[in-house]
This record gives sequence, structure tokens and C-alpha cells, in this order.
Amino acid sequence: MTMSTNLSVLTGVDPGPEFREMVDAVAALVSPRSARIAVLLDDLPRSSARLDLVRLAVMVALEQKAESLQLLSFTDRRRSRLGTEWLISRTHPAHEFTFSDGEEQPPERTVTLAETGDGHVAVDVNGTRVEVQMPTEEECLGMLESGVRGTKLRFPAFPSSAPLMIARGDGPDELILWRYGLPTAKFRLPGPILAATYVSDSHFESLITLIEVDRELLVHIEGVRDTDLRKLRIPIDFSVADETEHDLSPLYLDMDEPWRFGVYFRRAGTWWNLRSSPGHVYLEPSSSMVHQPESFPFHTKLDGGGYVLFGPGASYAAPRGHTWRVWSYRFEDVFIPVPPDEEVLGLMEIGDRPALLTRAGAVVRARTTDDVRTVVELAGPVVRHYGFPWIAVQRSPWQVEVLDIATGAILHRVGTTSK
Repeated sequence: MTMSTNLSVLTGVDPGPEFREMVDAVAALVSPRSARIAVLLDDLPRSSARLDLVRLAVMVALEQKAESLQLLSFTDRRRSRLGTEWLISRTHPAHEFTFSDGEEQPPERTVTLAETGDGHVAVDVNGTRVEVQMPTEEECLGMLESGVRGTKLRFPAFPSSAPLMIARGDGPDELILWRYGLPTAKFRLPGPILAATYVSDSHFESLITLIEVDRELLVHIEGVRDTDLRKLRIPIDFSVADETEHDLSPLYLDMDEPWRFGVYFRRAGTWWNLRSSPGHVYLEPSSSMVHQPESFPFHTKLDGGGYVLFGPGASYAAPRGHTWRVWSYRFEDVFIPVPPDEEVLGLMEIGDRPALLTRAGAVVRARTTDDVRTVVELAGPVVRHYGFPWIAVQRSPWQVEVLDIATGAILHRVGTTSK
């Protein structure tokens, strides 16, 4: 697969000529003035394939007029306005969005979508409207699923604080990438994959994997290639192909200093650090018990003793008997009771309130200081996101659902059609 400098919105996807006509129809409405733009997408339960397809067309139209496009979740209200954001809302009028500094999204960079009831979707930007003739709902769904067909999703994971998911495909060298609001894309790497992540910010966008080639463990990058991470490679005495039947590790970046950089990954239940110091590359067991992604993609949250849980932003939780203390600079200390038969899976937020995600048997719950809600009942694994109030559950070999922990509603369906 030949890659451009950045992975495009339609990487690995070809929705066909009808979709290109949609892009042309909405392109006149969107004129970004910055080379690097961010797109805010609403995080409401999926409404229709028609709206999702037109939203994709708007993103493609924006991308055609900018050097890079970063996808952001409507859920993240801790952002300060940069002045380059475009908001795409699947409701009209748009659901209000206010940045952390109190500023509101301006109407000239707000796109709203709405079905008209006669087979069209209306696209509005600051008082200007176009109506796009749409195929059937089933045909739109087929276009959205045109990237990956018949490939199983194995070991799904949220590898970062960004709105995206990775999973293994059928083979040891196959990786499935889902980016918020986009169709799934499949990549075949030069060797079996041990760990992976996807980094997207205003200056850097890449799929980064840890793979085995010729008995060496090395970092492979699709997308932006100008990074010292490419220097990380070391001989190994184990087979990565054997690991691919059991797990897919997230890859966390460790790039605090320009002269010392590396990655963290999990193998056979143990965390490792592959790093470079001047003149040498090392592969060593990590000295920390807890590893989680930071909000800044090139840093990793670490806890040597494993005594605390990290939550969104700078929030933390630790047990005090059957009560957990949660603290942050953003709110006063709160205390959340947890019954002794429930395992605490992680610290999250519902709105602006801290919540603990817990599990007892098949029941997964969200607990706050004065409330408890059942999120889902599921015998299989539950994958939690470290930045958003999301969990992922696998419903079939070809579909993973992303649920809202506050309501249990299905926000996103990450799928590869089995047909």
C-alpha cells in the first residue's frame, strides 16, 4: 500500500462515483482558511447511514482544501479553541458546543446535517444550504463499509486518548484501524504485529506498529515518516507470530527528551520498554506497574507501584477500604463506595463528574458518588477508553460496538461486513 504524508480520510476506502458527487455538492460550502484544521464530530447515537455518509463527504471536502485534518470528539469539552475547528453536527440546529475557555463554535465553521424526508440530506453552513440526493439507506451503509469486507476483528483496543480503535485482522500481519466517524481501513504490514497505535494531532499523523522482520523487533510507520522512532530495532529470541493468537498490545510512546526516546508495549502479560539512548537501543522490562496513554500522544502515564488509577485529564483514584477517593485539580476530592464483590476497571467521567467503571460477573456498572448505573451485561471482555466515557464490546467476529457509559447507548458500530 502506497501511503501519502498523512493517512487520508479515505485511506483504504473507495465509496464510488456517487459519493464523489456528494463531495462536489458540499465542497462549495466549506472553505478552510488554515492549512491544518481539526474537525469536531458529534457523539450522539448513530442516526442513519445517510447522515453518516454525507458527514464523511463533508470531511473529504474539507481535507481536499487543507494540508492535514485532525478528527476530534464532541465529547471532549476540555479543549481550548484554536480557531481552526470545524464542527459537523448530525442535528439541525447544531447541538451547542462550548470550549473550556467559554468560547462558542462560530457559525461560519459549523456544518449541520438533516434528512428532509424526500430522499435528500440538507447541508447548512452559516445560512447557506445545499440538498444532496441520497441513495437508499442500505446503499449508503454499503458505501460506508466499502473499506474492509469479510475480515474478522480480533482483540480490539483503544490504544490512545484519541477517538480511534485498532484490532487485529485475520492474519498476523493485518491490522484494522477505525477512526472516529470514518469507515474501517485494513493494513498489511511487512511482518507480524506485536503492538500498535495511531497518532493524530495538528502536525503528526501516523499508524505506528511494532513488528518482527528478519528476527528483529522494529518500529514501522505508515504516514509521517520523519521521526526518530524508525531507529528503534533490536534482535529478539521469540516469535511475534506466536503472540498474535493471544493479544494485541497498545503501543505507548515515550518521547520526553529528544536524546532519549522509546515505546512501551505488553507481551505475555508483562510490560516492556524498547528505547534508544545515545548510541544504544535497549529492550528491558518496564519498571512501572501501570501504563496508560497521556492526552499528549508522545507521552505515557506511568505508576511504578500500581497504587492509583489514572482518569481523564489529571484525575486519580485510590482505594480506602470499600470506598475509593478520587481527586483532581479540577474538582474537590470525592468518595465513591464500591461493594467488595465488584472489580474496579477504571476511572472515567460522566459529564463533569468522576465515575468508576466496575464489574461483577457479567454486569458492568458506572458508579458515581450517589448513583449507580448498569452499562452492559456481557460475559466477554470489555475494553475501556482512557479519554472518553466509552467502552467497547464485541458482538460478533465482524462487529464491535462502542457504548456510552452514562446511558449504555450504542454510539458507534465498528464493523467489517461478513458478506
